[in-house]
Amino acid sequence: MRRSSLVLAALSAALPSACDGASSDPGFDALLRVEGAQFVAGSPPASGSGPEVVSVDLSSNQIRAGEIGKPLAAALDPSATAAAIGIEGDRGYWIVPAGLPDVQAPAFPTFHVQLSFAQELAAGEYALDVRAADAQGDFGPAETLPLTASGEPVPEGALVVSLRWDTEVDLDLHVVDPAGVEIYKRNINSYEAPPPGQAPDPTAWQKGALLDFDSNARCLIDGRRRENVIWKDAAPPGPYLVRVDTFSLCGEAFASWTVEVRRAGAVLARAAGRSGPTDEQMPHDRGAGVLALDVDVP
Repeated sequence: MRRSSLVLAALSAALPSACDGASSDPGFDALLRVEGAQFVAGSPPASGSGPEVVSVDLSSNQIRAGEIGKPLAAALDPSATAAAIGIEGDRGYWIVPAGLPDVQAPAFPTFHVQLSFAQELAAGEYALDVRAADAQGDFGPAETLPLTASGEPVPEGALVVSLRWDTEVDLDLHVVDPAGVEIYKRNINSYEAPPPGQAPDPTAWQKGALLDFDSNARCLIDGRRRENVIWKDAAPPGPYLVRVDTFSLCGEAFASWTVEVRRAGAVLARAAGRSGPTDEQMPHDRGAGVLALDVDVP
């Protein structure tokens, strides 16, 4: 059995309620995600007589919503076998096993992980807590680092339809307007050419809807995990269909997504879902995807 399995087994015996949460909750909707760690729903562990955190190395205290792969390293007291990592206000924390000493801390167990932050993370001040634990599940005092988060800017427009997701996969937003025009990555604008014999309006494309970005296209990861269809000016009233197409899971098992429709900044409708292997095998052109919302815009 690997060292990490032994550590987590020891923590499971010492903290059954916490590890029950870790086994059943993947933490997809947590504000903080830690690669290679196990999520535990609930409040951070209380500080007790467990081992201390010797040092913590974070490349920068500046973070942003949607950021992925931010490195975090720490050295722990020699009796430590694992550590808990979390940020204030989150709905849980992450357990990471302690690894072997490295050249920077040859006398102490260490860990090196990558942090990712949800796109829903609001701008403001946060605290990152790191607590070491021993094989009996006793935690020591928290080492706290201040974080300053810059939030993701909200697109502006008379009507905005947004798709966002939680893992590095290629999802595509499809929006069908009241005229039946489908806006998606292969038809990024709702403008349609006039019939033969009618002079085109060279500015017409600016008056309709526009898809702003094809995120993670063909698994070329860009870290955005968000697409928006935006009407800068007044959008036509009537029924709108919003679909989510799972073009590729890019090696991931699943992806959780959220769709939102906002009119003049106010939320008209919101839906959430999950994409899996079956969705990935469906067609990926006009009309593709699962129906997320059917909403009437006044």
